[in-house]
Amino acid sequence: MPELLHSSSPTRPSAGSLLRAAGTVRVLEPNDAADAYVNDLCAHVFLAGIEHQGLRHVHRVDIERQKGTFDDLHRHGRIELSWRTSAGEDAVVSLPGGELALLVGWRGGCEIVVAGRDHAAARRASDRLARALRASAPRADELVVRFWSVDRSHPRHRRLDAPAWREIASNYPADVRRALASLLRARCPGRGSVLLWHGAPGTGKTHALRALARSWRRWCALHYVTDPEEILAGTDYLMRVATSDDEDGKPAWRLIVLEDAGELMSASARADVGQGLSRILNLADGLLGQGQRCLLLVTTNEPIGRLHPALRRPGRCWAEIEFTPFSGGEAAAWLRRRGAPRRAPGAATLAELFALADDRVLEVPVGGEAFGFARAIARP
Repeated sequence: MPELLHSSSPTRPSAGSLLRAAGTVRVLEPNDAADAYVNDLCAHVFLAGIEHQGLRHVHRVDIERQKGTFDDLHRHGRIELSWRTSAGEDAVVSLPGGELALLVGWRGGCEIVVAGRDHAAARRASDRLARALRASAPRADELVVRFWSVDRSHPRHRRLDAPAWREIASNYPADVRRALASLLRARCPGRGSVLLWHGAPGTGKTHALRALARSWRRWCALHYVTDPEEILAGTDYLMRVATSDDEDGKPAWRLIVLEDAGELMSASARADVGQGLSRILNLADGLLGQGQRCLLLVTTNEPIGRLHPALRRPGRCWAEIEFTPFSGGEAAAWLRRRGAPRRAPGAATLAELFALADDRVLEVPVGGEAFGFARAIARP
């Protein structure tokens, strides 16, 4: 949010005087008070405080927070207004130093907006609130993921269990394991900014993604787009995901994940989707992406040959990994390591092997159709 005032001169009234003289709470629209959706009355109270107190500088920050409500606001100052709903809580608090804070809380995050008479004071006050309200640091086996959807201006933060690579490496065939291990060792981007993961359902792409995000979390944050078809539909949503403010001290890079998006990025995609793909690629290595530090991971069940060739261009595609089923020998070894009594029916996906290890009966389709985990029928 920009500062409300530039410099003043001796021949002109100060902005603080102008704001007080205005005597109105309509200098800004309610939705200008914060980036996230905020209750209108809370927004008006906050803006009125800015006007009548002549507060010239505003600082905002987003933090991760598990709860959407605030249990002890009185510890931070005088509560001017608190509005609680099932979705979260919005509040306006007068702070001891004379600053005014607007808190917009929802499950998974909180936006803190602080107005003060000078920028340093507003920044210090917002930092104090951020330290007090921020969720505890995630455990070593937890991962903070930012989930985006087109109808929300800010991502929803969720904590997910994330396995260490050493715990799941044996769940991948040798060739896949080597390719993933090389990628997970990276501590900065390689040559290119696009990652392509492709393979049949049940080959372990999602678990590998969690392990990748855990391995990279010191330098790269995971941003998961829940509606990839929408991010291809227009520039606004795309740039919101790419340029949203992160908390101070968070990783400099972000990994934007479009899962199961192969059909949207095929060489035969319709024209409007093709234009969206061009914007995505421009973000990856064109003018849109200059200074944004964004990587793009596309996962798909489609054969790699169906993807648009622009995605695979050398210099743009950092890594292309095919998630293959286990060979017959590898599948048998995997089951032996788990002490499973059943034998693998030749080559098998990871999901099929877990079903066999759990002693579930797999019904093989008739008619010569391919055997896949989606067709597995589990029975006691």
